[in-house]
Amino acid sequence: MPGEKILLVDDDPQILTTLQEFLEGQGYAVATAADSRQALDILNREDELHLALVDLRLPEISGLDLLSQIKSKDPDIEVIMFTGYADIDTVLQAMHQGAYDYLIKQDLRLPDLQAIVARSLEHRRLALRNRELLGEIKEARDELARRRAAELAQIRRIGVALACPLSWEQIVEGLLNLIWESIPLCLLGLGLHGQRENLPLEAYRQRPGVSAENLRTFKSCLHDGLERGSIFPDPGQTAQLQALLPGMLWTKVKAGEVLGLLGAARETPFSPEEAELCRIFTLQGESALRNLVLYDQLRNQAIRDPLTGLFNYRYFWDVLHHEIRMSQRYDTPLSLLFMDIDDFKIINDTLGHPLGDLVLKNLAAYLETVVRQADVICRYGGEEFVMLLPQTPTDQALALAERLRHGISWLAVALPGGEIRFTVSIGVAGLKPGMNGEGLVKASDNALYQAKQTGKNRVCQAD
Repeated sequence: MPGEKILLVDDDPQILTTLQEFLEGQGYAVATAADSRQALDILNREDELHLALVDLRLPEISGLDLLSQIKSKDPDIEVIMFTGYADIDTVLQAMHQGAYDYLIKQDLRLPDLQAIVARSLEHRRLALRNRELLGEIKEARDELARRRAAELAQIRRIGVALACPLSWEQIVEGLLNLIWESIPLCLLGLGLHGQRENLPLEAYRQRPGVSAENLRTFKSCLHDGLERGSIFPDPGQTAQLQALLPGMLWTKVKAGEVLGLLGAARETPFSPEEAELCRIFTLQGESALRNLVLYDQLRNQAIRDPLTGLFNYRYFWDVLHHEIRMSQRYDTPLSLLFMDIDDFKIINDTLGHPLGDLVLKNLAAYLETVVRQADVICRYGGEEFVMLLPQTPTDQALALAERLRHGISWLAVALPGGEIRFTVSIGVAGLKPGMNGEGLVKASDNALYQAKQTGKNRVCQAD
C-alpha cells in the first residue's frame, strides 16, 4: 500500500541507492542505513515502520542481532533478509526468529523484490486485522457474557421478587419495574381482567417525551386486546402508533380465570434476545399470578363457609379481635348483630335439609346486598349469622337490625312446590369500655335469646 514505510539496511551503497529508487517509485517511503547502528537510530526515531530489508552480513552488529532488536522493538514490523548462497543456514535461523522471507542477492530481480515486499506488507496488514478481529470477537463475547449475566441476574431477581406472597397490585408493579429496568422502552403497560378483588387492574410506564396521544392510543390498544381476549390488538388500531413506534410487542398473560395483556413499544424493533427476555419475565409474572389465584382459593376455602359463601366462624373471631383493637385505639363505636332463623328446625324437618340449605343461601345472598362494604357478615354456625359493624353506634345498629328483620320477613324463597317465607330474631350489642370479644358476643347472644323468648321475629338490645 503506497505510503507504507520501509527501512533498507545494507553496507553496499549501490544496492541501497538502487533499491531506494525502485521502492520509492512504487510509492513507499524509504529510510536507508549503511549499518546496524544507523538502523537502530532510525528504528528509535521513527514512530512507525512497516517493513525492514536487512542484509545478514553487517559490520559491528550482525543482521540476526538486528532482526532480534527490531522484533523486540515492534513485533509487527515485517523483516526480509538479504543473503548470499553460503548463508542459507543463517537464513533459516532468521526465519525461526521471525523473519518473513529472504532474498538471494546474486539472483535478485526487481519484479521479485516488488512481489515479496507486497506480500510481506499484505501479511502484516492481515495479521493486524486478524488481531483486531480477535479483539472485537473477544470484546463481543465479553459483552455477550456480561449481557447474559445481567439478564440471568434480572431473571433471578424477578423470580425472587415474585416468589413472595404479593397482592395483585404488587405483582403488576413489580413485573413492570423489572421489565422497564431491563429493556429500553418508550411505553410499557399491563392490564388484568377477571372476577377477583381489585380487578380489573392496569399500570403503565412512559418515557419522558412520549406524547399524551401516543399513550392514549397505546392504552386503547391494550384495552382492545383484553376485551377480545387476544394476544394482539386490532391491527387497524395500532397502525398510527406503530408508524411512530415501530417496535411493538404484545404478550398474553393467563392465570386461571384472570386474563392479562402485556404491551411494550419503542422506536426500534425488538431483537430476538429482547423479545425472549420479555417472554421469560412475563412467564415469571404469570406464575406469580397463578400462585396468587391459588393462594386466594385456599384462603377463601379457609375463611369462607362452603354453603353460603359468607365468612366463617374462624374468620369472624380473627376480624372481631382486630376491630375491637381498632375501636379501642381510635375511640370509635363498634356494634354486633347476632341473628337466628326462627323455627329453622321445623323447616328442615318439614321440607328436608336440601331445601333448608336453600333458605340459608337465600338469606346469605340477601344480607350481602343490604349492608355496607365495611361490615363483616359471617355464618356463625347452623342457622346463626353475625354481622360486625365497625364505626357504628348502637342506635344505628338497632335501626339496621329492624330494617333487616322487616326485609327478611318479606323474603320469598322459591321451592319446587311453591315458595316459603321465614323470619329471624336479632340481638344487638355495642362494645363498652373494658369489654373484649367474648363479652361482646355474649351480650349480643343474650339479646338474641331475649328476642326468642319474647315472641321471635323481633330485635332486642343488650343491657
